[in-house]
Amino acid sequence: MEVKFFGHNCFMLKGSQVNVLTDPWFTKKGAFFGSWFQWPINHHLLNTLKKDLINGNKVILYISHEHQDHFDIETLKKICSLIDICIIPKYPNNFLKSSLEKVGFNVKELEDLERYKLSDSDYIEIMIVDTGVNQDSMAIIGINDEIFINQNDCKVFDRLNYLEGKNIKYYSVQFSGANWHPVCYDMNDDKKKKISKRKVLSKLINIKNSIELLKPKNYFPSAGPAIFPFLNFDFSTGSDNIFIHQPDLVNYLKNTDTEVVCLRPGDVFEEHKNFIPIPPPKIDELEKIKNETSCEFEKLDNKKINLSLLIEQLKLRLEKIAHLKFDKCPSLIFEWDDEGILIQLNTNNIQHFTKYNFDYPREFMRIRASKSYFNLMADSRYRWQDIYLTLRAKVKREPDIFNIFLNIFIHSDVNNILEGFENTLNITNEKIVIYNSHNNKNYKINRFCPHNGADLKNAKIDKDGNLICPRHGWSFNLKDSGKCKSADVSINALEIQKK
Repeated sequence: MEVKFFGHNCFMLKGSQVNVLTDPWFTKKGAFFGSWFQWPINHHLLNTLKKDLINGNKVILYISHEHQDHFDIETLKKICSLIDICIIPKYPNNFLKSSLEKVGFNVKELEDLERYKLSDSDYIEIMIVDTGVNQDSMAIIGINDEIFINQNDCKVFDRLNYLEGKNIKYYSVQFSGANWHPVCYDMNDDKKKKISKRKVLSKLINIKNSIELLKPKNYFPSAGPAIFPFLNFDFSTGSDNIFIHQPDLVNYLKNTDTEVVCLRPGDVFEEHKNFIPIPPPKIDELEKIKNETSCEFEKLDNKKINLSLLIEQLKLRLEKIAHLKFDKCPSLIFEWDDEGILIQLNTNNIQHFTKYNFDYPREFMRIRASKSYFNLMADSRYRWQDIYLTLRAKVKREPDIFNIFLNIFIHSDVNNILEGFENTLNITNEKIVIYNSHNNKNYKINRFCPHNGADLKNAKIDKDGNLICPRHGWSFNLKDSGKCKSADVSINALEIQKK
């Protein structure tokens, strides 16, 4: 198998009978309304990719999920005629499949752990994570008797034991952060730095644990970090935030047996060649990229709020969950200029207010942004998960505790918000016993994480007695009944006597 890298999570895997292309993202418009851009920039390589697609082999396109840095419609339209079949995960909603079919792709959906033959000896197998809020997939690709694992952003760390013992030559997975916490949160800089450091370490530990489990011959850092030339430049330089760059990763993994291979866009992998880690962009490079590209968000009309349409979208969401009973949520507040909307999930209540006649409730989550931000949320053509990833809101929580149901409400699409709530409410209370080698004690705990239902049976326990969820790094204090340190949830840990 020949491995050629085109940037971010785009790999071209060439075999003797078939080629596989993953998540091509080449547009100069970036992603998430012009907030995220490829690093290093790869726009100039689109024609090279097209030439590589025309070599006589059958060409398979794999799209992992719907986030715009993996599902780039502009690029896909330009290569559609060169693709034989597009492989995607079978998600409960039809968004990804219908969008690709509108472009003209021949789409094949795969179920979780379904294997699809690409030729007599080549195959692709999909592993799916679907929590309602977050849909993603990992691809196990076998070409010319070699295995390439493309995990991209997929939080499937709790299921990687499925691959234990396989002879994996190539492994790629995201190593840098990719969300709005804590960068968009209204908190002091010291607290942001502390949270960012903890989240970065959690991500790196996951990768190291995965490498030790899978024992791949080569690891390719991929699927980030993106850069943000139209936002605070500190986001792009990895300065005290979650968007770290390859030198930090390589330093952390320096004692692993797996070769860490830092490919640049256009590179073809070669055994024993030294690929230097890609440093973060310099300020002048960010300025240059900003001048040569455009930001869709900055072109939006910010003069008038579409209040009635925004309230209509909120009502559609509340109607989906009106029949459910779930724990009391803090108030949700959307705020712009001197007015806003107060939303109560438990009572399905929506109230428009001005700051002159409004007192903040004792517990709330406030999202403050421009009128253009909320106008995107009011427009049914756009997905709320894409809007929050613009990183153009300021978020405040009082108290500063994560709430699962608010998170689902904000980040889901209308057509999967109910699934997200039901998945969380239906997480089984199955119990397992785990052993803490640091204090030689056994604990009975809930097997599945209350956040997204990750399986905790193989979760690591740190020296301080915290069980760490392998999917998102949530920490549960076994010494304090398994309570989470950052959310009002627990795995109900109970110390038990050894038999």
